[in-house]
Amino acid sequence: MIEDAELLHRYAGEKSEAAFAELVQRHVNFVYACALRRVGGDAHLAEDVTQQVFTALARSAAALARRETLSGWLFTTARNASAQVVRGERRRRDREQEAHIMNELSSSSANDADWQRLRPVLDDAMDQLNDDDRQAVLLRFSEEKSFAEIGARLRLTENTARMRVDRALEKMHAMLSRRGVTSTTAALGMALANQVGVAAPAGLAASVTGTALAAGAAAGSFLTFMSTSKITLGVVGVFAALATGTAVYQSAELRRRDAALATANAGQESLRAKLRELEGRIAAETKHTQAAEEDSAKLLSAVEGVRASQAAQAAAPITHDTVDARYQHAQDLASNGNWEAALPELLWCYDEGMVRVESYVGVRNSFLLGELMKLALKYPPAMAAMKERRDRAEQRMLASTGDFQAAMDFASLNSTLGDNSRNLETFDKLPPGDRRRNGLLARMEDQLIAAQRYGDIAQSRPFAAMSSQFESLTEEPPDLSDSPDEGFRKVHHDYIVNSTAENIEVLAGAGDLEHARSLAAKLFAYDGSGETKLIVQQHLARAAHQELRTTPTK
Repeated sequence: MIEDAELLHRYAGEKSEAAFAELVQRHVNFVYACALRRVGGDAHLAEDVTQQVFTALARSAAALARRETLSGWLFTTARNASAQVVRGERRRRDREQEAHIMNELSSSSANDADWQRLRPVLDDAMDQLNDDDRQAVLLRFSEEKSFAEIGARLRLTENTARMRVDRALEKMHAMLSRRGVTSTTAALGMALANQVGVAAPAGLAASVTGTALAAGAAAGSFLTFMSTSKITLGVVGVFAALATGTAVYQSAELRRRDAALATANAGQESLRAKLRELEGRIAAETKHTQAAEEDSAKLLSAVEGVRASQAAQAAAPITHDTVDARYQHAQDLASNGNWEAALPELLWCYDEGMVRVESYVGVRNSFLLGELMKLALKYPPAMAAMKERRDRAEQRMLASTGDFQAAMDFASLNSTLGDNSRNLETFDKLPPGDRRRNGLLARMEDQLIAAQRYGDIAQSRPFAAMSSQFESLTEEPPDLSDSPDEGFRKVHHDYIVNSTAENIEVLAGAGDLEHARSLAAKLFAYDGSGETKLIVQQHLARAAHQELRTTPTK
């Protein structure tokens, strides 16, 4: 089966309507089911939300083509769109002072008592999961992927993927228990799996596809151009967004009229006629943007000329802006299919630019390697270049016992190339206490924990380092004062809890029970909630030390 990312790439690069239609057909039931739950069972509102989600998908296809999975993005977009639609519907109801009859809630089998209790709170529990756990659950139950396929998507072993899904279900079970829902985790998994069978109304996929493609066509050229310049093209982007917004607004209004006609007449011909009318209106709006598109093309040409001039100035100092410009340029070249020109730009960023700019050090061994791997899957010379740099990093690492960076590069390239076994073999060849082991450990800790090799982790990262990490995370939290909500603060909190609980598991599994208790006491002083205690107990159970006392002393 063709991956979602490839279908998005075909639509974004080739304007393949067939590829986009396949994406809609593949995910429309899942999006409709999510929307139906969140809008209280109103089928018309659920259809509106579904239309908005796939319209957003069409407009953002180029950017989303870089994602390995779509489920998480679709889930979050459906959630946000549902909230906006519900708020709008409430305001409209108050303004018009009319009582609207809501469609009956969709229901599962009459004897499914667990699902009747789970449905009102299921999405709330999903919202509280962290991104990694939610992605694993969606891949398992919404896309019906095997644990081996989930592991391949998330770059985990099959066993680690299974454990991640199980832990996510346990977290949801704990959340639901606090809401008075006492179903077992098995029943919860069955309820999630049964939702795959929720079917969108007949004809919705065709309606969604037509409207989204029309909106995507109106907006696509501007959104692509806006991504190439942060400041210079801002004015042009505003005009483009205004024109596209008008078309999308009219699209939403016509969708409401179509839904009313479909309910009254129960016929498909009326829907098709309205879609043709919508396409005509969008085409008319597109004409008004022609002048802006011409200006955009001129500005884009000027920007490309500036970038080419900057690349030719090899003797100029390498700054953050220089690296950013060449990295963005490389991504643009790759997305346009110019792989031969994109490869040397990406390799320059890896070999020189991001090495010499401190703020890009983390990006180098994560996002940049991801871009190279995507290119390598289409352009074999990129794969050869990555393997060559992996071999050079190995030679540097073996030649010097103190070359920590070489070990990091070697481990990161192996992980990106899917050759984690080579990391493990090299780790086992190095003597305990060797500093190079620390560089390898950063990219293979999940492997060692899954194999319960706690002693190896504890030797490379002793209690003192774990305690110092906890102190720095809790004493100097990031400045989140400008955040519009508590989302980022919660991410920071969850990272502290989960990483510290994992360190407690390592200490206990390695037999260092005294330090495990000490670190647990620090964590509970930071957050002594029942949820945090449950997370710690789950990690201790995996280390076979459930009896370890972790309750903070009074």
